[in-house]
Amino acid sequence: MQLRDDGYTDRSEGVPISDVTPYAVAMAIPPPVAAAALMHAHRRGLAVSERKLLLAGGDAVAVVAAFLLAFNLHAAEVRHMGLAVPRVALGIVLVVFLVSAYLADAYRLAGAVNLRGTFRSIAGSMAISFVGLLGVFFVVPYRITRPTLLLWVPLATVALMAWRIVYRRVFAQAIFAGSVVVVADPSSFRQVWPDAAGVMRGLYRVVEVVSPSRPDCADIVRELAAEGQVNQIILGIREEVPRDIFRALLECYDRGVPVRSLSNLYEELTGRMLLDQLGHSWLLSLPMRSETSRIYGAFKRGFDILAASAGLLLLAVVAPLLWLAVKVEDGGPLIYRQERLGKYAKPFTIFKLRTMHQERRAKQRQTDAGDERITRIGGVVRKLHIDELPQAWNILKGEMSMIGPRPEQPAYVATLQKAIDFYNTRLSVRPGLTGWAQVNIGYGEGVNGAREKLSYDLYYIKRQSPALDMLILTRTFFAVLSLNGR
Repeated sequence: MQLRDDGYTDRSEGVPISDVTPYAVAMAIPPPVAAAALMHAHRRGLAVSERKLLLAGGDAVAVVAAFLLAFNLHAAEVRHMGLAVPRVALGIVLVVFLVSAYLADAYRLAGAVNLRGTFRSIAGSMAISFVGLLGVFFVVPYRITRPTLLLWVPLATVALMAWRIVYRRVFAQAIFAGSVVVVADPSSFRQVWPDAAGVMRGLYRVVEVVSPSRPDCADIVRELAAEGQVNQIILGIREEVPRDIFRALLECYDRGVPVRSLSNLYEELTGRMLLDQLGHSWLLSLPMRSETSRIYGAFKRGFDILAASAGLLLLAVVAPLLWLAVKVEDGGPLIYRQERLGKYAKPFTIFKLRTMHQERRAKQRQTDAGDERITRIGGVVRKLHIDELPQAWNILKGEMSMIGPRPEQPAYVATLQKAIDFYNTRLSVRPGLTGWAQVNIGYGEGVNGAREKLSYDLYYIKRQSPALDMLILTRTFFAVLSLNGR
């Protein structure tokens, strides 16, 4: 048996099955410890959906308890009775908070296992909730009063932090992790493992990696499933699955052991596509998951028109001041035009507020941090992200959308499509003002950066929905507030 430092057993070599069964391990250790090991091997673990439900349930209890306390503390001076339960107000607060928590990405499990991510998600959730509940106060002021709301915010924050710390210390530990066996080439698996390993802490425990090239691969998978050692089987085979392995996987599924692809697990953990595992089955699934839904398409286009109209109104307000500032600095034009590629590689002219010196824009290259071509006014405009405001006109014309992969220059696309497989697939949807890649990694530089951005863009193309769009918009809003534009 070959036990690896990264926590799983490599079954790519001729290792007898009996060497790695829990029973063989149990024979080498004292009976009480062996019994604990068997219980550990047969436990089910918490699924990702169950963990998210657990987080949301704990949040709901904390928020409701904090509001009950705040309401009764405020009402204690004017009421002389027992605990009061304002059912309608509780329902409003709970719904507003859960929606706010989703928009603040509070149920992303990778952020729930570290203190910094926990604090950021709670702060975002409470900020959005506070604004939303203030709106409720102005509509129905007698349901939720301002003093109650001001008392609720600190109480809920403390309660949520306490619950999230309990989750991190108890439910995010290895004892609740699900056990998986991976059927994939070990060398290929080790290439993608580092990206997912950090996120997998407390979620999954890889028991073994079995090479599909082994003659007894199917027998190994059957035995591990029959002995109850695994909760899921992860398949990392890009080409056609051998017949004997397929039959073994089908038998495991019939026993209640789910089978899923390595790329699907990778998407769940990282929020991006595993480009090395993309094949014909993924390509065939795209038409069913893209903008073919008429309801979603109509919703998105309607939102684009409303947002673009608001953006043009804002541009009309700030444009005179910016025009004056630009004329004073270098006397050049306010608007900058550039050719980009849109949906299905159709060229269009994009509009931006000019932020660079005219004489230094001749050489086309990507913008770097501290780029010497950026003017003083341009630096401020970029920090505030308002240089993109003229693109509201592109959105209104239907050349762009609020959300989608960022449009690139034709020269960059021509270079990158030769260096990166599937790069042209990002042109199957309208380019966006913001996107899933932008809110996750920001600026990607060079071919490697473009490849990483593509993995996020393809994830969005596959899973685009109103819920994901709202999540992207919320992250974009917080990114704008951070003043990290360049």
